[in-house]
Amino acid sequence: MSDERPVTDYVFAVTGHRNQEVDHHEDHRNSGYPCTSREGIVMRRSVMAAAVLTVGTVLGGGLLGAAPAWATPPTQLHQVPFNFTIPDDALSAACGFDVFDVLAGNVDTTLFYDQSGTLIREIDTGPSLTLSFAAPSTGKSIGSRSPAVLITDYTGGGALGTAAVASHTGLQLRLQPGVMFTGNQVFDAVVVDHSPDGVPIIEFTNMISQSGNFFSGDLAGVVCPALSGP
Repeated sequence: MSDERPVTDYVFAVTGHRNQEVDHHEDHRNSGYPCTSREGIVMRRSVMAAAVLTVGTVLGGGLLGAAPAWATPPTQLHQVPFNFTIPDDALSAACGFDVFDVLAGNVDTTLFYDQSGTLIREIDTGPSLTLSFAAPSTGKSIGSRSPAVLITDYTGGGALGTAAVASHTGLQLRLQPGVMFTGNQVFDAVVVDHSPDGVPIIEFTNMISQSGNFFSGDLAGVVCPALSGP
């Protein structure tokens, strides 16, 4: 994160694991998991669809009908299902009981290449995604649909350590009238890993711009009462 302007104080992350629950306890500054509950929720960069390799399909340039015959056709991964459950340390501390972030749904990924076959862009779409907060101890959850598009432009072909720019557009979360996170956020990013089939995994390093409606109040004050027991 930048010392002058943090990416966000509250970041939801998806990483290139297979379809499974994940439990991470890394340094929040680097992991992308919740730091505080004030600034908003963003979906930190991920491979999103490359998480489940068995559905990976290479199509013959369907999205680029007008492309020259010598251009490398895009690679598409369709309707990849996943369900990520991540401990939310910030909300757990604020609520006094365990709270988890749950992101579930299907994602489509398309990888685009230049004339030499170098990866230049990735588009991830998740119209069926849902994002919620859940408290196993009370059996309650609160959340909403989270349809969004993530576009990542690669400057170094997606090689490890190279830069990228990621733009996330859409509804991230709506908890009640006036409490929502929706719009566009653009981030500087860096490639930190690759999925088993070579799709880059990036980490946000700095927010470039933000526009839309991003709740800036006390998120815990909304979530904790909704998840509390009777």
